[in-house]
Amino acid sequence: MNAPLALEELKEKIELFLLEQSHPLLTEPGHDVVDLSTSSYSLSLQYDKLLWHVWNENTNLVRQITGIVSAKPGRLELRYQRFGKGPGGTLLLAESRATSDQLDRRTQRTQYLRTLRRWLHQLFPQWKVQELTTEPDLARSFSGRYARALITRGRQAWAVIGNGDSGDPVRSDDILAYGLLWLDWLRVHHPAYVVEGLRLILPCGTAEITLNRMAWLNPLMGKWELFESGFGNGEEIRQRDPADFGNLKTSLPKLVKSASPQHEVKGLTEVITSASLEVEARCGPNGWWSWSIRGLVFAREAPKGIVFGLGRSETLLQQDTVGEFQKLVNGIVEIRRPDAADVTHPLYRIQPERWMESLVSRHLDRMEPDLTAGIVYTHVPAISGTSRGVLDLLTVNASGRLAVLELKASEDLQLPLQALDYWMRVHWHNQRGELEREGYFADRTLGLAPPLLLLVSPALQFHSACDVILRYLSPEIEVLRVGLNEDWRRELKVVSRQAQPSPRLSRP
Repeated sequence: MNAPLALEELKEKIELFLLEQSHPLLTEPGHDVVDLSTSSYSLSLQYDKLLWHVWNENTNLVRQITGIVSAKPGRLELRYQRFGKGPGGTLLLAESRATSDQLDRRTQRTQYLRTLRRWLHQLFPQWKVQELTTEPDLARSFSGRYARALITRGRQAWAVIGNGDSGDPVRSDDILAYGLLWLDWLRVHHPAYVVEGLRLILPCGTAEITLNRMAWLNPLMGKWELFESGFGNGEEIRQRDPADFGNLKTSLPKLVKSASPQHEVKGLTEVITSASLEVEARCGPNGWWSWSIRGLVFAREAPKGIVFGLGRSETLLQQDTVGEFQKLVNGIVEIRRPDAADVTHPLYRIQPERWMESLVSRHLDRMEPDLTAGIVYTHVPAISGTSRGVLDLLTVNASGRLAVLELKASEDLQLPLQALDYWMRVHWHNQRGELEREGYFADRTLGLAPPLLLLVSPALQFHSACDVILRYLSPEIEVLRVGLNEDWRRELKVVSRQAQPSPRLSRP
């Protein structure tokens, strides 16, 4: 960039860049890499200087940012001036990329295919490996990240899918969806065989989420087996006991009710709520408050008081920062609106599920007539340890039956199984009476029937593979697919409502 940026514009560009990254890293020559997704930071204008303070358990860094050296998608290089008379330097902000091993991907996949073939002969010596490939087929939603196989003995057959990358747990979490698609495709395109079920092979230590999901597959649709590899004790591969399926690890925090923020600062709470008519205040299950505009949180309670900022940026709200706070709110209100002039602006595009949630939670009866606007919890119970791009809502209908809503603004074939992750936890806690015991849905009697599951997304954004995956879920899970209008930001409408497709039973 040739012309120097004004400090306020420079601050905004840095904040918006960080907001668009899911896992940003900060690199400075001669220093350790800082993971900004797990750190806190503050960008502040002080005495005509832009100061960036970054801190976590191992880092406490302060730099005076003076300009942008270069800007590319996913990469921003900043110039800073050292305090005193020391020379300046550069900071690099970049989205984290998974580093590959020294071998290229094709070589790794070829080696894994050889290993998988050996394992299949070892485990099933009487069976023949008919197909074995890692070639992607985007038209059928087959990913090249997994090895797919068909093994046969006479007319009997099994679908097999394996993941050889122990360094990427998300790949193991996603494997079941691709495995079900592979199984379904084999049954349709190989009618000479009776494809009995699906066998999954995962690196040891990465199977927990898949095991939980397998407990809720329909036993009438097939048999389900899971193997783990890479134990390092001479035993290369072993089968997991079916008793391990559904061995769920989950916890439900006690609901803390708070009528007002715990960190009340005279006059400042009123500053937040009066900043704009668009501000929505919400008390979380832990009793701490947050404030948002169309789902985008811009202020929240923290141990040190009320802080404001986007993403992990934190500036303490106090009398001398009210002006900066008001400017942030005005910017969000101007850009994050249904009739925005610039729909490509990051503040308009980011966190669409949270924007959608702010509308859906006020119009639950549009999703399902039996639901009424009232008590709605977000991410209760919370799910950790897996990559999720959906938003979880929990409410109850007029008869006391729980309803789980999974919101997704874009196409994603993982939606049904990600919804299952949340549904099974809600069901588990409710069966044990924990929701009522911990204070949720006060003054309501909750039924013990399995929760209703609603998948909510723009109608044209449901992935074509979702219907296939839904067919393989347990009939205990009642699923309703709710399609929204494409311009849901302007006015929320339901344009389609479809019940779970009836299972197409596997051939005997």
